[in-house]
Amino acid sequence: MAPLSASPVAALGTIVLYVAFVVVAYAAVAGILGHRLRRPGLVDSAVHASWAWAALMCVATCLIIYAFVSHDFRLKYVAHYSDTTMPTFYLLTAYWGGLDGSLMFWVWVLSLFSAAAVLVNRRRHRDMIGYVVATVGVVAVFFLALLLYSKNPFQTFLTAPPSEGRGMNPLLQNYWMVIHPPSLYVGYVGMTVPFAFCIAALASGRLDDSWLYSVRTWVMIPWFFLSFGLILGGLWAYEEQGWGGYWAWDAVENAGLIPWFTATAFLHSTMIQERRGMLKTWNVMLVVITFFLTIFGTFMTRSGVVQSVHAFGQDNELALLFLVFMSVMLVVSFGLILYRLPALRSPHLFDSFLSREFSFLMNNIALLTCGFAVLFITMWPTISEYALGARVTVGPPVYNRFMAPMGLFLLLLMGAGPLLAWRQTSPRRLAEQFLFPTAFAVVVMGALGLLVPAARKTSGLLFVELPLALFTFGLVAFVLATIAQEFWRGTAVRRRQTGADWLTSLVGVTFAKRRKYGGYLVHLGIAVMFFGFVGQMYDRDRQVTVDRPGATWRLGSYDFLYQGIEVTSNPNRDMFTAKVKVSHEGQPFADAEPARWKYKVGTQETTNEVAIIRSQFVQDVYLVLNGFDGRSQQANFTVYLKPLVNFVWIGFGILAMGTFVCLFPAGLLALLKPRRGAAAALLLLMLAAGSARAGGPHEPVVGGSDDRASAPAVAQKLYHDLVCLCGGCARETLWDCPCGFAAQERERVLALLAGKDLSTPDKERAAYDLVVVSFVSRYGGQQVLRVPLDNAFNRLTWLLPILALCGGAVLVGFAVRTWVRRGQKVAADARAGADVRKSARTAYDDKLDEELDDED
Repeated sequence: MAPLSASPVAALGTIVLYVAFVVVAYAAVAGILGHRLRRPGLVDSAVHASWAWAALMCVATCLIIYAFVSHDFRLKYVAHYSDTTMPTFYLLTAYWGGLDGSLMFWVWVLSLFSAAAVLVNRRRHRDMIGYVVATVGVVAVFFLALLLYSKNPFQTFLTAPPSEGRGMNPLLQNYWMVIHPPSLYVGYVGMTVPFAFCIAALASGRLDDSWLYSVRTWVMIPWFFLSFGLILGGLWAYEEQGWGGYWAWDAVENAGLIPWFTATAFLHSTMIQERRGMLKTWNVMLVVITFFLTIFGTFMTRSGVVQSVHAFGQDNELALLFLVFMSVMLVVSFGLILYRLPALRSPHLFDSFLSREFSFLMNNIALLTCGFAVLFITMWPTISEYALGARVTVGPPVYNRFMAPMGLFLLLLMGAGPLLAWRQTSPRRLAEQFLFPTAFAVVVMGALGLLVPAARKTSGLLFVELPLALFTFGLVAFVLATIAQEFWRGTAVRRRQTGADWLTSLVGVTFAKRRKYGGYLVHLGIAVMFFGFVGQMYDRDRQVTVDRPGATWRLGSYDFLYQGIEVTSNPNRDMFTAKVKVSHEGQPFADAEPARWKYKVGTQETTNEVAIIRSQFVQDVYLVLNGFDGRSQQANFTVYLKPLVNFVWIGFGILAMGTFVCLFPAGLLALLKPRRGAAAALLLLMLAAGSARAGGPHEPVVGGSDDRASAPAVAQKLYHDLVCLCGGCARETLWDCPCGFAAQERERVLALLAGKDLSTPDKERAAYDLVVVSFVSRYGGQQVLRVPLDNAFNRLTWLLPILALCGGAVLVGFAVRTWVRRGQKVAADARAGADVRKSARTAYDDKLDEELDDED
């Protein structure tokens, strides 16, 4: 047995983790006792201990990175997730490539985040900073306990260590995956800080708005990183997995999206509390729910309760520990909320349906509905397995059926919200504000409907066929016009006040009211992303097999000339690159080089390297090499034409710019303000801000050029009803999936049908059932069937989630109506009691609304 001392890095790393555990546990206890005993010195000691914990975690991080770079295979974690052929760049990122390291990375990021938050707020919130440190410390104690007693990345082999490591998953050896996981981790971990401030405010009884101002910034930072991580995950899927898409509603993807919805709701509802003193209880609950969902997302991806190509595998012991921690957290959090409920109540109620605060409330309800709908559908296979005895799988169409109308509703609110006044919008203001955006949206929809026939394409929306693309383009135009109108009016007022030029006035008003106009830029980015989302309706694809170099094929206005396969190698992998010349409307356009990389170490997996040719940001030509024969140079390709997809990435760039404006430090703004050229400098800063799919056990094969269209009708029906289980696609059917494994499965269907009599519908049905039984016995019915077997049980399992969501919507509707009517009655009674004049809006009310509207 190799003793622990055989690896100094392992020994020192384990010691550092134990010391960090003791230090952060002390910080938690000292923070609580310091406040309870009114001992400022003890609180300061807790603050210093939190900084010491951050320093210790930095040491532990340096040690694990050194172990990877020095190929210390005496550590199990290093041997399992690296090898000597990996580039140094990916050796660094292997730190978070597995379960053990990802948990330690989580603790490290949490230590840095908490140290920064405590450093900034230790004097401003001295009356609660001890509770903040204690709350973060309790979370850290839990994760450090997991590391030390279950998932220690410094654990060594009990026998002789291997001379070579297994290597990291080839799919993770991608530049986007270098940034994607850390961004999501920062987003997850960062939500601990606002949760800590929330618990500290509840524990100390300081429930005024002072803690909310600090928390809003510490929510926005992790919110941005969650957004960044989600979009990078989409880029990785788009460029690496080779199925032509960027979002497949995978369980691990959803784990990052769900807290994004609730954090977005909080960022909107805080504005109501700041302006009107309302929704205090709601905001506190949103902070708690968002933090809970980040922990729940970690639980989902690391416990095995959901099936995903991104998950770390099943671990029942870890799942139990997470469940206990989450239960304790919820009991303590909601117990404090109930205890402080009298102090959280607000005397203000909603005055009107036509008010900005009511639009924000509807925004919150829609966002929470989206979050919990995604959570419910994601967990439905697990819930159905435990509650009903059978695992019912769901795919992207189920999510899209619910999320498409919710997305359009949110898009409408993004355009309408800024046009409404606080408290109540008068009919005159309503007409003035909505005239230009509504007219612009109508003109855009009319022009597209008349001049672009493709815009009239219909799609299913809640079981009804509608021109969904046209409606979306109209709503995007409505949002763009609203934002343009707000910027125009604000810039005009600024120009009249200062006498400056338009550019200086625009930048000046944007940074003078950073939260307001930065938020508009975020909305603009999301609207542009919706423009990109619609492009998926117009995707085109073709799968072809070419027998020799010199063969050609065509898709749309693009011609493709196959020139052969080039084979190259390096110590890490063998690379098989197809050479394809692309022409557009008869003119040379680009050279495409789709490839397959086969890695030499570990599982020797094969990955897709997609060739993406961007055509003036209007359309991507997306070329995938599915399989090839090295001797005959025969090759199988899938070509996709992806209109508008680049607007998804452009939209995120605008969103990042808006976040930068919102977070721009006031101190730096004061330094730039008196200097000449400040507007140009600020504008420049804004712009600057701006498991393998067909590898592993399923080696791709060359499929027929159109084996689907030439197959018998019963075979084509089977292709549409059976799901490809290659491990990389978004549960596409055998008809849609272009990978080599899907081609193999189609051949298996044909083999099962060979010799069968298909002369009558009854005989076709018998042959169909025979193939289905064969696939179900091999893979399981809930896994391989696109739609579960048509029986009473499965119809019931699909009905339950639909009824639950619809019932929730009805209850929310009744609650909102009661809430607003109660507010209207209170306001009417107050006016009658004070014997005010009969006008519904006094001059004082109008002046108050204008002041509220002018606030940042």
